Amino acid sequence: MAKLQLYALIAAGFVLGLLGIYSAGMARGQDKIKRKIDAKRLDNIHIKNEVGDEMDAADDTYLAHRAARWMRRND
Repeated sequence: MAKLQLYALIAAGFVLGLLGIYSAGMARGQDKIKRKIDAKRLDNIHIKNEVGDEMDAADDTYLAHRAARWMRRND
């Protein structure tokens, strides 16, 4: 009976170890995904700021000329 309890204890320890390794891998994967999302958000913020700075630096005639490229013509 003592050997059976020892084997059960070893098996339970092994299973708990596997669960620990699995959960650590899942947490690491989630952290990696969160870092990618944060990097993409940061890139989008930089692009937004660049566009805003470009719009602030442009004069009205330049903006009208650029907008004319995207507007429909009155033909």
